[in-house]
Amino acid sequence: MSDTINIEKLREEVNPVYSTAQSCLQIVAKIGDKDSEELRKKLGFAVFGEDSKARKVEIPEETLRLLYKMMPALNSIVEARFFSSNNFITETGVKQVLDLPCGYTSRGIKLAKSGIRYFGFDLPAVIDAISPAVKELIDDNNITYSEVDATNYASLRKALSCAEGELHITTEGLLMYFTQSELETVFGNIRKLLLEFGGKWVTLDNALTDIPNKIVAAIMADMNGSDSGRIQDIAAGAISKTTLANTVFFDKDTEKAKKFVSDMGFELELVPMSRFLPKELNSLKGMSPEEQEKAMEIMRSVNYWVMTAKPGTVEEFACSEDNFKADVKLTDDTLNISLAGRLDTISSPGLLAAYRDAETKGKITSISIDMKELEYISSAGLRVLLIMRKAVKDEKSFSLINVSDNVKEIIETTGFDTIFC
Repeated sequence: MSDTINIEKLREEVNPVYSTAQSCLQIVAKIGDKDSEELRKKLGFAVFGEDSKARKVEIPEETLRLLYKMMPALNSIVEARFFSSNNFITETGVKQVLDLPCGYTSRGIKLAKSGIRYFGFDLPAVIDAISPAVKELIDDNNITYSEVDATNYASLRKALSCAEGELHITTEGLLMYFTQSELETVFGNIRKLLLEFGGKWVTLDNALTDIPNKIVAAIMADMNGSDSGRIQDIAAGAISKTTLANTVFFDKDTEKAKKFVSDMGFELELVPMSRFLPKELNSLKGMSPEEQEKAMEIMRSVNYWVMTAKPGTVEEFACSEDNFKADVKLTDDTLNISLAGRLDTISSPGLLAAYRDAETKGKITSISIDMKELEYISSAGLRVLLIMRKAVKDEKSFSLINVSDNVKEIIETTGFDTIFC
């Protein structure tokens, strides 16, 4: 394979959510958290608010004005979620934490200092950066970082090979990026872990979906109709990057979401986030006392969804994180690819690298992909296929053959069947 192909860059290309993970660390560092600021510097991230300057991103002045007005409210969500989750863990006496996804936060550093065993799981590109950075700041055996795919049980279990005792599993900013079928797989995977290790799964993902808009609306009640409509457009743009509208867990009817949790084999308890909130949120400073109180009042209405696995058995998971194979051959101008196993977050960058390598060896006018032995494809895998599809002249030059019923269902559910027809 060509030495010019950067696998880390390819990992980011097939999983375009890293800017969100970076901003969470930048926000917490900006409000004065020492551990987060040290980690930000070690990772080489810009100070929050300077990213657009560094990247020369052009933002219309009107949009920028509204973003500045909204920023304290939006930042307060990140601050509340990060610190209340940490307080939940330390105040409830948890001994072992699985943070999925861990992102670039300083949680591992903070919990290790408290004597808590910490497992930080995330996509490969995140782990590549945060693992060595944290090790330079605190060389502690209580911290372990591993690259996993949440839809791949084998990768999760392998990364927990040295875990002992009950798990406190926390998921922040993860579940909204899955399709319904992927979400069901993740629920099954976490249930299986809890049946083996014991413990609880704690998330705010469901509860926080509407909170940013509520806080913005509450503290900006005096804005004109034009501003209000523009803010709704900005929020809609952010939501469009997720799959909230297509999953039962994020249904506006909370009872449907609760039933889904039960159907997936979990008991549910709602625990008020207010029990673990800091007395003050630094992100809200600069607002009037009335605006701060409105924001905090809305925060107090938020509940953690705390789930425990119901007793019983689970189906066997046959997948393996190491079973992906791709046979890539360039004949004349046609690229023939045969796929086997799971094309997921972990394996997708490898396929993209093989494709980019083939591009350096000759002209590619058509692509044929045999999926006879492909067991599963994730959104990351679909993005790689889309990259290849866009590279050829027209849809007739790109074909998927021998697609299994399972993979076909995923392609149809995600709407990619209209692209790969």
